[in-house]
Amino acid sequence: MTKTIWQRCTRPQERLLALIDCHRAAPPSLGHPLQTLVPAESAKMLAVLIFDQLNDVVYLRCDHKFVRHVRSMAAAQRLLGEGEVDLDEVTQLDPNIVVQLFSPLVTSQRIMATQFNNPYTSVSCQDGTNVVFKEYAGYLFVGVAHQEETHLQRIVSVAIRMVQLIVGPCVTILKKSEEKCSLLDNLLEAWQGLYAKEQSYLVEAVERLIVNAELSAAAVKSLAAVIDTMKPCKDLSPCHAMFFVRNKLLALYSSRSAPELNASDLLFLNLLVTASQVKDGDYTEDTAPKMVVTPEEKREDDGIELDSSDSGEFYSMPNTPLLGRNASHGEEVSQGKIRSNVLLLRTDSCQLTPHLVHYETLSDGLSLVIVSEVNRTQISIQLLTLLSGLEEILTGDINGRGKLILDACEAAVKKSQDLAKRIPKGKTYERVEKALQQVQFRWDNLKRSGLEEWLKGGGDSNIPTRVDASLTSLVDIARSAWRIACLGINASATASQVESAVAMASEHMADYCHFLEVKALRNMTLGCRSALTINKYLEDFPGLVHFLYIDRSTHQLTSPTLLPDEAGDAPQESESPANRTRALTVSRVWSMVEFARSHLSKGHLSLMWKDTTFNYAYFLWFEDSSSNPLKPGELDDATDMLPLPGVLCEDFYRTLCTQAFPGMDPNRIHIYELFCVHLGLATSPCVLEHTRRLAATIWEVAGPIDANPADLL
Repeated sequence: MTKTIWQRCTRPQERLLALIDCHRAAPPSLGHPLQTLVPAESAKMLAVLIFDQLNDVVYLRCDHKFVRHVRSMAAAQRLLGEGEVDLDEVTQLDPNIVVQLFSPLVTSQRIMATQFNNPYTSVSCQDGTNVVFKEYAGYLFVGVAHQEETHLQRIVSVAIRMVQLIVGPCVTILKKSEEKCSLLDNLLEAWQGLYAKEQSYLVEAVERLIVNAELSAAAVKSLAAVIDTMKPCKDLSPCHAMFFVRNKLLALYSSRSAPELNASDLLFLNLLVTASQVKDGDYTEDTAPKMVVTPEEKREDDGIELDSSDSGEFYSMPNTPLLGRNASHGEEVSQGKIRSNVLLLRTDSCQLTPHLVHYETLSDGLSLVIVSEVNRTQISIQLLTLLSGLEEILTGDINGRGKLILDACEAAVKKSQDLAKRIPKGKTYERVEKALQQVQFRWDNLKRSGLEEWLKGGGDSNIPTRVDASLTSLVDIARSAWRIACLGINASATASQVESAVAMASEHMADYCHFLEVKALRNMTLGCRSALTINKYLEDFPGLVHFLYIDRSTHQLTSPTLLPDEAGDAPQESESPANRTRALTVSRVWSMVEFARSHLSKGHLSLMWKDTTFNYAYFLWFEDSSSNPLKPGELDDATDMLPLPGVLCEDFYRTLCTQAFPGMDPNRIHIYELFCVHLGLATSPCVLEHTRRLAATIWEVAGPIDANPADLL
């Protein structure tokens, strides 16, 4: 491995200066001095790290290759004891070693951000390793991998969204709660598995399980009964109940006044079910730094105890039916185990809306999810408004809005205390009230520290020491208060209602379980022609092998199912749809989507290309509410503002709408995507004709829609 300036510097200060100097002086072709942090031979190495404001490790998830290499680096720098040098048998990382190795890099990133306003977004090393940086709530998320930079950015962005989903702005909880840390581990592993094999997670859209009207009505009726059973729960608003069958949505039922669940949350809810079934693989809990937390240490600096009652498991009645168990194949389902978690879903009123989620596997493929909104949304809004204002002041991003920010924070402190009075009296109310009183006390101290005078003077970047200390203290207290109000929810209080709801759903769906399991494996495939399904439908498109049609207004996917046994290396002699698709490997579909996304990020809304076997096409188009085509404005200058294509992290398509049609309401614009794969002999006019017909007639398979998509051209 090439010896670099990084290796020759011994003291951390010298390493930091060398890092900054090399970053500025070295041309990209020379690589980066951080290339020695990762091994060139590791093609699958991956690590996601979270650092707090003091550069301590809050969370670390990595594979065995990363562990071995970091320990070899530590041994070379004599950071290990004499009995810790064996690299082959060790599967754990000491967080202190990680801090020592990564601290210069993290410090450099923060200096570039705060002093030069030019933070790293990524570092590309000469050996092909990439390091990606993203920040959330003052915490630095770092991804290290021997993978494409774009995919690594997606991994880190998904990790940030999952952290928001689990703990919101209170990222430090991951360091103190093994339960939360384990949940994040399982969610990330489940997402990586589904992203590699499920089309719905590849394009980030919900795939519906296509069933007949009778079965659909039975599922909806069962979910309606579940919602009715949950209505007596105190401090909860029964919102949604849904059935998932092997990562496909069978049915969804919502209360009349419930806000609509967006597609990204539906994907995350299914991911939660999958995460509960994660098996040990290349990623193991042993590769993450584990910290033993004693009862005395299970307190934050504010002296408020952490409450672990917001998630976990409880056991239902012994007579709860167990469905779909196949003893002859040795498949087992956790009987009577109902899992619960508090998740922070996105709604129109609040980006972090507390929801209590119960989920249970009813059979090998069928899962029930019950989502109830906790009556803490308004408190969450006010405390998040306070935190947002305080963070703006701390970062110096005021721009003459000091008085407005101050008034908004003052109102948020007062309103949060008023809203807390609506919480039912009891232990929870007392804890929330105590936490909000501390917020009020620290807010008064902040105002007395000279904050208003500093803001009136222009609020320059040099924050007075006393103001800075008071601001930091208030941010910590506000986060603790938000955690207690929005995460400290006792799931076991609803145990009896959930048990009854699960038992009722199990009984209603008992007759359909085995059929649904088989149906989910071949939701829409190319082998059957007994009815007007997608199989019969594709026969009207000679040369068409595969397609993905996505209504981006609802983020709903319609596509034939790709099965592993249908992946071959060469086209078959028969021209039947089943034989044609066997030549289409899963890797080709994944490459097609990534290639189209790379051009979409540059503002290219339609393209066609081919390889030695297939002809590929991609189209994205817009329509108004009357199905009339809309021509977007110039996008070349706006592509730098776009997030990664998808909806799990941010809604790329809504942002694209605002860029393409400034001044128009994005809710009144319909977006559609279409990927097509044809045999290589298909001509361009044939491909265009098929795309027109697909867009106009896909409702025959996917079900009726409000309006047929307009002509692509």
